[in-house]
Amino acid sequence: MPKTFSLKSKKAKETPMPIPGQAAQPETDLEQERVPFSLKRLIFGEEKPDLSELEAGATTILDILSPTTVDTKSRDYIVVDGVYHAYLYVTGYGYTTTVGSCWLAPLVEAGEGVSVNFIMQRQPKEKILSKISQTTMVNRSRMRDVGDTRQDYEELDSAINSGLYLKEAINRQGEDFYYMHTIIEVTAPDPETLEQRVTEVEKLCVSVDMIARRCDYKNEQAFLSALPTLQTDPDIERKARRNALTSGVAAAFPFASYELSDRNGVFLGLNMYNRSPVFLDIYDDYKYTNGNVWIGGSTGAGKTVTLQCLGARLREQGKQVIFIVPKKGHEFRPLCEMMGGQYLRMSPSSKDCPNIMAIRRKSLDSYAGLKNLMARDDSVLAEKISHLIIWYSLQKKDLSEEDRNYLDSSLVECYRRYGITFDNATITNEDGSFKVMPILPDWHQVLSENPETKHLAVVLARYVTGSAAAMGQRNDIDLHNKYIVLDTTGLSDDLLLPGIFWATDVANDLIMDSPDLCALIADELWSLVGATSNPIAAGFIQEMVKTIRGLGGCAITSTQGMQDLFGLDGGKYGKGILDASRIKLILQMEEQEARLIQGVLNLSEDEVRQITRFRRGEGLLCIGYNHVPIAIHTTPKEYAAITTSPTDLHRAEIQE
Repeated sequence: MPKTFSLKSKKAKETPMPIPGQAAQPETDLEQERVPFSLKRLIFGEEKPDLSELEAGATTILDILSPTTVDTKSRDYIVVDGVYHAYLYVTGYGYTTTVGSCWLAPLVEAGEGVSVNFIMQRQPKEKILSKISQTTMVNRSRMRDVGDTRQDYEELDSAINSGLYLKEAINRQGEDFYYMHTIIEVTAPDPETLEQRVTEVEKLCVSVDMIARRCDYKNEQAFLSALPTLQTDPDIERKARRNALTSGVAAAFPFASYELSDRNGVFLGLNMYNRSPVFLDIYDDYKYTNGNVWIGGSTGAGKTVTLQCLGARLREQGKQVIFIVPKKGHEFRPLCEMMGGQYLRMSPSSKDCPNIMAIRRKSLDSYAGLKNLMARDDSVLAEKISHLIIWYSLQKKDLSEEDRNYLDSSLVECYRRYGITFDNATITNEDGSFKVMPILPDWHQVLSENPETKHLAVVLARYVTGSAAAMGQRNDIDLHNKYIVLDTTGLSDDLLLPGIFWATDVANDLIMDSPDLCALIADELWSLVGATSNPIAAGFIQEMVKTIRGLGGCAITSTQGMQDLFGLDGGKYGKGILDASRIKLILQMEEQEARLIQGVLNLSEDEVRQITRFRRGEGLLCIGYNHVPIAIHTTPKEYAAITTSPTDLHRAEIQE
């Protein structure tokens, strides 16, 4: 019957001697409360312990080890010192036939209030081999009398094959035979929480192909079995017993670390396996072959939040951070201003567009400073002209070779009028400052003066007298800020691609000439390397991502449209970006998009299903063959600056 008992000992009271002629009174005044027979046997090794020390009032091992009260009235749990305990066991048939390494780790790392008792008992080989041989012989005899269409035919065939496998492993591979038992203990401060945790444990077991049963009406026996006495209740032992060989038992070693914590890394989120913090140092070239990061996900999966969190935390470490945002750039502005950064909106109506024709580097040999070598005198102007021709080709895609030569000559003439030639010394004044640079109206004028190039000047007319004239005007913008956001949201569809390249060229100049560690963060990179781009621009972006690491920088790119990313030249440039990014973070995607990158990133079927079921802010972090699901976390200040949720914004207005 269920009972409540206490295990604390108390000193017995003195009882009076019986009066002659009067029956002796039962010793009801003794306040020694009952101890369960099973627990007494475990602690004392006998049914009736010697109570001489207890009667003397001394503190014994029983007082130290035993709980004060244990309530066993419920079918579903027992209450030990106010803590609710429920127990489950993995059934003998509830294990998978084939297991991988650390297959018990999910249960060990299940979370708060869940602990696992894993008991192994090695059996003598001679005794086991005899049993296996006898059982296999009986099964073969039974199989002769069973038709191959009956259900038990397959069961007998499986049992025979298992017996032969066990004999082969024990006799020839040096394996030992074990019986193992797995008991799961779940604790909670109240019954409701306990039921929730038990349910989660059952779901977890199902997810790893294990079957766990509750110890209904047997929680007291399970509690005693879970004590470190290696004595399991016979009934639970019989139901939970499973045979295993040495290799399977060794693979159950549960203490595997899934932690990713780089010493100087930035906080990214929590490991969804064990809730451990994830710190990532993308500049650690000893650990990562390159620190470039690629982030993919569908709309609303959390790419914008992840990019801004990474950028802000890298800036707090002293890194220079430059954002290129083609869409929804207004979402980046609040955090930029909170970080003391510089927000530049590149649109036809904006007057803070950096001059695309400005030369911002005094030397192309950025690597010389890393090795204290004399810088080579390669022409900076020649590279600038090549970049301007690429930018022009994004607006007039049917350029002939003759037109390219005309553009090249016109740019040489345009810079010559400002006293700048292929000699790098002509780029700067005597005090070392840069000379006044030409602007787009100057290039337009040079093209208009030559009858053979007037048709090329038409493309630039919109930056001189057209709707985008503000973008081509001269301005004095200081680009020495360590946190810059280049927003191209206001550009029309036909200007978006050249506008993103414009911003990328400016960012490339700043990073290549910076003495500090840098991070170039580009949102929606598919715009430049996808189906709507051209091979020249895509090749420029791909080369920049590959070479930025050599200068102590990292490129962090994100993509929404996976089909567009692989849409140019059979996905040549999109795959090149992925190959140049050692670290990949895959947020929630639709199944069709997840299938596109499954082969590229060596994702398993389970990981593909996991990606499609992620919630907002959850993703699969892939570093080589190491794939870990993480949950992105923000601080309250970051979230307040980044969030675009109407509910959160309305709540903030009410509080103000």
